[in-house]
Amino acid sequence: SNYQILCSSLLSGFEFISSNRVKVINTDHNKITSINEYYYEVDLKLSYINIFSNENSIRDRVYSIELNSLRVDVWTMTGGGFTTREMFPIGNCEFVQINNFLSYIDSLK
Repeated sequence: SNYQILCSSLLSGFEFISSNRVKVINTDHNKITSINEYYYEVDLKLSYINIFSNENSIRDRVYSIELNSLRVDVWTMTGGGFTTREMFPIGNCEFVQINNFLSYIDSLK
């Protein structure tokens, strides 16, 4: 906890608030910011942070963050099952420590 992943050019980020909870902050094209809380789990073997809508439910995966590049993928349902789509490409996000994360993102608008 107390770490965040900031994607400043996209006005979005991930604020890790406990050992298994994360706030996901997204800003749309109209600069409207939304915050949702999810569960997360770190998979050190595969170097990913997996974010779920429900605790301990692999089928409810919403995002995956690759730890080495901080590429963010969103999980979606397709005709072939669950698959990922790149949401934030490599180089758009970084680890930061900011006291008031939401205010900081709002100040970037």
